[in-house]
Amino acid sequence: MDLILHLNGYCIETAARKKYEELVRDLLKEENAEKEKQLELLIEFLKRADFSKLRNMGFDGSRSMKVVIRKVGNEFSVEEI
Repeated sequence: MDLILHLNGYCIETAARKKYEELVRDLLKEENAEKEKQLELLIEFLKRADFSKLRNMGFDGSRSMKVVIRKVGNEFSVEEI
């Protein structure tokens, strides 16, 4: 499963937290299996990601970009799209 984040003036950690809040709001309104899976992936990413390292890799919000987060085995892959 892939998760898309838009970094626009804020770093990947803030973008992930904003996406978390959006998914929770949506799921409180109505059940959605796809969004539940995205939320599970996002919670694990928020717990395990090395955000300092990701910011140093350019995911710091200094420019607008979209990134895709994928779980590969037990690790996460973050790539600009």
